[in-house]
Amino acid sequence: MAQPKSTSAPRADDYQFGVLIVDDDETILNLLKEIITMVPGCHVRTATEPAIAMKEIVRNNIDIVITDVHMPGVTGLEMLKDIVALERTPEIIVMTAYPSGEIANQAMELGAMSMIAKPFDDIAQVPAELEKAIKKILRQRSTEKEVAAKKRELASLQTSAPDTDEVMKVSLPDSPVEDPRKNGPKPAEQGAPASTSVSAPSEAPPVKEPLDYGVMPTRKLYPISLLEPLIEIEMERCKRYKRQMAIGMIDIPEPSPSADQIERQTHRQEQIELLENCVRKSDVILDAGADGVAVLAYECNRLGVEVVEHKLMASGFQHTGFGVYPSEAKNPGDVIEVAKRNLQGKRKFQILVLEQEEFFARILLNMLSDPKYFPTWSKSFEDAYQMIIRMTEKLKLLTLSMTKDPKQWALLARLKKENLVQWPILLFIDVPLTPPLRDQLRTFGVRAVINRAISQEEFTYIVQTLVLPKPIQEERKNFRALVTLPVQYEFEGKKLSSNTFTLSRDGLFIRDMNPPQSGTRMQLEIFMPGQTGSLKTTAEVLYAVPYFVGVNRFHVAGAAVKFLDFTEEQKNLIDTFVSQSRTSYFL
Repeated sequence: MAQPKSTSAPRADDYQFGVLIVDDDETILNLLKEIITMVPGCHVRTATEPAIAMKEIVRNNIDIVITDVHMPGVTGLEMLKDIVALERTPEIIVMTAYPSGEIANQAMELGAMSMIAKPFDDIAQVPAELEKAIKKILRQRSTEKEVAAKKRELASLQTSAPDTDEVMKVSLPDSPVEDPRKNGPKPAEQGAPASTSVSAPSEAPPVKEPLDYGVMPTRKLYPISLLEPLIEIEMERCKRYKRQMAIGMIDIPEPSPSADQIERQTHRQEQIELLENCVRKSDVILDAGADGVAVLAYECNRLGVEVVEHKLMASGFQHTGFGVYPSEAKNPGDVIEVAKRNLQGKRKFQILVLEQEEFFARILLNMLSDPKYFPTWSKSFEDAYQMIIRMTEKLKLLTLSMTKDPKQWALLARLKKENLVQWPILLFIDVPLTPPLRDQLRTFGVRAVINRAISQEEFTYIVQTLVLPKPIQEERKNFRALVTLPVQYEFEGKKLSSNTFTLSRDGLFIRDMNPPQSGTRMQLEIFMPGQTGSLKTTAEVLYAVPYFVGVNRFHVAGAAVKFLDFTEEQKNLIDTFVSQSRTSYFL
């Protein structure tokens, strides 16, 4: 396994979320506070009227506002107008008993990101909408850090020579402009807001409290044998107080294959210290040896798990799996199995197949039957959008067929607008790929276009190229390309001609309906464009694939052959041609 790139510990305030609930109904406030406080990093404040809510937003770092729009006095709608006028606007989720009414529509026009109908027919809608808001905030914070890093990089490249351009002297400030938001209290300075209901306005500044998150000293790792006893103890508390807990299984990234025993021990200790900064002080970490570590997260629901997993992923822990009690399992053994099953799913490449034609969708699912893939099929554009919301951090590839359905293009535009396309899109296309169409597809995030008649081998090759991590691809020094070149080969007195299917510096695959058996030696000539003559070599058949038609897909018949006596110069010539040919299917 490739050595993971070093990842610094995430900043504590990147995973702190100030949540303000605004409603004149104390029952609603207490219910929502009970749900949201189980999300690690969420610090809940409440307000019973818009005037108090605005003071909370101005004084504190409020990231998410969940508000009713029908309240006595100043309405929630008028409060929304004041919120969007602020320099730093939080994400807004509105609650209303009339989701299709005019006021609700006005709320969405003012910038509310989503809406929850009251009374709550399904309380699960609250954490679902909160999850969308948190993921959006995390994406924005990641982008801000990338922009800041880029600015620092560009600043380091600037020369210290005096600026003689009078126009530039006038238009550029002599010193950096301070961000006005820096004048306000930061989450790390302010501390975790108290989860108390506000019943009357107060001019006193908020009380500073310590955060649950932050850099912690190395703590003791408990043996994995204690996991089930600890779960059984916590289950009784969960039943008594109607709380939830989560069990996590986490793979420790492997060190370099060349590392000795001392280096491996040092690497593991460094990774565990990094992991400690991703969980709360109250959570328990258990050592599972070669299977990584387990985490017992007290008072944590599924949405809280999503936040923790995002933090772990940002720290370099790509393979994690969590189970939540009691919503996903009823006993210790089951909740551990749920976590292990989710971990196994993370070890695979998540692929979403968006296909309205069921027959072709089943063909694609069969073509993705390799154990390293975890394909999910969706027939509906709306269902696919909801899946993408849940899978954005885990998804590796989206496949779909180009149609004239406006809903498809609306979905692609929506994904682009909401900055959800963090993975390649593979498009099946049956029309000529003109330059304007190519440019348009690129803007939507489409990385490769192929025809529906593509063979199993070609499809597998393209999918691997798109989903394999870049470090693994770079380790493949002898990359192959799907190219068609004329070849002639002679063995056992037979002289035949055909063309290639794949080509690399080490060998190629020849298309042949009746291929020679493995171990056969042959004299081979390859005819490459731009070369005055052919490239000649002795080759050996490694394996043969006879012609046959699969249940759902045809396969390429032929023989994989290995070059035996090409010179380094000839291999470099093939390398150059292969690197230029790899873009055949890619935009």
